[in-house]
Amino acid sequence: MITRDDIVIRKAILHILDTDRGDCILSSALLNPGPEMHDFIRNHIYKIVSSDDTKNCVFDSEFSPIYAILESWDESNDASFIETSQTIANKLYAAMGEGLDIPAADLLFVTFQIEGTIYLALLKMNYKRNYNHDSICKGDYTYVGLLRGRSLISATSRVPEAAIINLSDHSIKLLEKRYEVNGERVYYLSENFLVCHTSFSPKKKLNILTHIINNISNKYDGRDLKTKMDTRSALQKEYIERKTFNVEEIGNTLFGKSPEKKAEFDEKVEQYDLQYDNFTVVNENTVKKLEKQTLITDSGIEISIPMETYNKRADFEVKTDVTGKSTIVIGNIDNVILK
Repeated sequence: MITRDDIVIRKAILHILDTDRGDCILSSALLNPGPEMHDFIRNHIYKIVSSDDTKNCVFDSEFSPIYAILESWDESNDASFIETSQTIANKLYAAMGEGLDIPAADLLFVTFQIEGTIYLALLKMNYKRNYNHDSICKGDYTYVGLLRGRSLISATSRVPEAAIINLSDHSIKLLEKRYEVNGERVYYLSENFLVCHTSFSPKKKLNILTHIINNISNKYDGRDLKTKMDTRSALQKEYIERKTFNVEEIGNTLFGKSPEKKAEFDEKVEQYDLQYDNFTVVNENTVKKLEKQTLITDSGIEISIPMETYNKRADFEVKTDVTGKSTIVIGNIDNVILK
């Protein structure tokens, strides 16, 4: 697991891609950032590589113009660095111009190093509408910012669109959004600009997995609330024990005793090409949803139960009568507050 301090900034350049005004202003000089700007860039790179919203991608080497550009790039040569950044910025500007709602931006083009491996970061610093540019000079470099504040993205937020490319194997970590292009909502960064094949992010994979499990439990277990809750508890236990989500093993553990449930689980995960997936999460907040069970009754009552409380069973009990109706008993309550 990398830390912020592992990230060493090598070179940076900033280009203006103002599609709102029809301005593509390409810089011809490297930035010479001081410690404050270095920290700003480093923090944003770290947030991207440590996010579970980030997708892993692979270039389509036959059709990707960006892949072809990087293949012949000499990152160590300043002139090549500047020229390559300009070429890539032009291609991004063209891709942005195909969609009316794709936000204008400044492109922060940065190379950095982690333990001997060099990466390229394309940080798309989106504008807020109706803001005007001015040049903010600080020390011996010029940073294009906004009239309201010194940077396009605050130090505490996260760049909304970015690509981190490993220059050794050309693997990509991508943070992207869908916008309308020619009447269709597309991921223009991966489909039109980078031309790469993407996989689901870890966060999306977990959402798909829990959705499939919940649907199968609700479909087959009907009024058997305890079985449904035990299934959700088993998913959390699998993660705690393995610290990973092995989809095949999860299917066997949760539904292995029911051929009907297992067959539907296999069919559903295969639809998302996750049947043999084994994924991990970087941020523990991503699995926070597994720490509780949320029940919604047919009368609209919502109950949130910490998984730790459910697993202990000492203070929580589910009773089901002969008609199939359930009663939830919560014991040892000293105080109740309204929230």
